[in-house]
Amino acid sequence: MVAFKRLRTAVVAGLIVVLAGCQSSGGLGGSGGVDPRLANNQDVEFFNKSGVMACAGGALLGALACAASNSSNKAVCMIAAAVAGCGVGVGANAYLDNQRKKYASQEEQLNASIRDIQAENTRIQNATNVAKSVIASDKLTLAKLEKDIAARKVKKDALQQQVKGVDANIAYLRNTLTDMKKHQQQWQDISSDMHRTGGDTKKLDAEIAQMRDQIGSLQGELDSLYTQRTALKVS
Repeated sequence: MVAFKRLRTAVVAGLIVVLAGCQSSGGLGGSGGVDPRLANNQDVEFFNKSGVMACAGGALLGALACAASNSSNKAVCMIAAAVAGCGVGVGANAYLDNQRKKYASQEEQLNASIRDIQAENTRIQNATNVAKSVIASDKLTLAKLEKDIAARKVKKDALQQQVKGVDANIAYLRNTLTDMKKHQQQWQDISSDMHRTGGDTKKLDAEIAQMRDQIGSLQGELDSLYTQRTALKVS
């Protein structure tokens, strides 16, 4: 009974500690009406739910593992598990603290950070490819609806249903981009901290620039879709 109470306390403590750092990284969003290509894609989902789902999952698993271990600092152990779950989504300070505890030298910390951001850039590239495919489909849908409306060939119920799907995709992608931009800012903060302490952050900064370009490209495509959507007159 005592052991169970200790385990429960560790779980709760882990969730509180890590979720406090994750709360600014986005939240849960319903996927009702969202294109399955978005809702079921792990890379897209990572940037929609990393703020709560991945961090909470990492905290929970970390709390369970750390509570059962002989770790002398269970809070540090839990944060490390959360970092593994959502990367910089746990927060720049927590991420840096974890890197400093894992790696003895600044060079090792920097190299590990470069590997981590490269992995995130791969996620963003994959997510962007999927998102652009959905956006292209939605643009075709809107173009067809515009023609059908002009020719009076579309029924109101069918029109509203298709427009609802486009609107759901736009909202979902806006949330995705918001979280991507927060990750980008976290990486910028990490780079600034490492540079301030003497680290050579050229490679890290190049990866951040690549991340910024990818996010900007997706933002442009989404803005274009939104412009086309708002131009469609749905009575």
